[in-house]
Amino acid sequence: MPLKNAQGILSILLFIGVLTMSMTVGTPATAVANTEKPAIVLVAFGTSVATARPVFDYINEKACERYAGYDVQWAFTSQIIIDKLKKQGIVTRNVEEVVADLRRKGKKEVVFQSLHVVPGQEYRSVVDVDMYGLNVAFGDALMTSDADIAAVVHALAKDIDTRQPTVIVAHGNDHHPEFNQQLVAFAKNIEPQYPNLVVASVEGQPGIDPLQKIKAMSEQKGTVKFVPLMIVAGDHIMNDVMGEEEDSWKQIIQANKSECSRSLGWNDAILDIYFSHLDQAMKALEEGRG
Repeated sequence: MPLKNAQGILSILLFIGVLTMSMTVGTPATAVANTEKPAIVLVAFGTSVATARPVFDYINEKACERYAGYDVQWAFTSQIIIDKLKKQGIVTRNVEEVVADLRRKGKKEVVFQSLHVVPGQEYRSVVDVDMYGLNVAFGDALMTSDADIAAVVHALAKDIDTRQPTVIVAHGNDHHPEFNQQLVAFAKNIEPQYPNLVVASVEGQPGIDPLQKIKAMSEQKGTVKFVPLMIVAGDHIMNDVMGEEEDSWKQIIQANKSECSRSLGWNDAILDIYFSHLDQAMKALEEGRG
């Protein structure tokens, strides 16, 4: 073969080899970027009550078990509580601070899971934070859909004795009645299933009027049980419900015996609902990435 032709063929083969290598090297880099695990941020209202705080440790433990290998972080939506804890030497962060920290660390993908009961004012405050530069997804609050409400009713069954007068303790909202819709729907779902049970709220609807029904029942039964529809049994449960002041729910009902079950955060069936919402958010993030 002439030398000139041999050199030409060799040049072509070298070109093809370099092209093949560049394509091969580029593929793994893309795959690594697309398989990076997103950070998980659990977002709660927060509490400054020391005896109530261990529930957050329990939730964190369950989250780390289920999402092993993920970076699980926390944020509170109540700045008042964050500031109060800071004075006690306890450092907690709001959503904006967590977002800024993730940016500094070069994190690109984040899933925020609300631990709020309804998609109300606190939930909206999370969604409204500036997430520029991050690819994010948001897990729904506990009771966002009708299916969620039915699942919560089922999850609370273990805390309800059909023979005992029972009050489900919700928070509610005085200033934004639209955020009480899920609570009203929840009451319409659960109350027909338990004739000795009512849903009442510290603020907004359904309010405290339903307590009068339980007061009448307790005069005959002698007992009342409160079941918090709150992730943590903090100030509202300790004071508004079980306090010794004359306007507390316990004093309004005046049963011979008053008891309160643990908050939602200790209920594994409730946590499963939250985590299913987190799974859906992670799936949405992955599909958006693709």
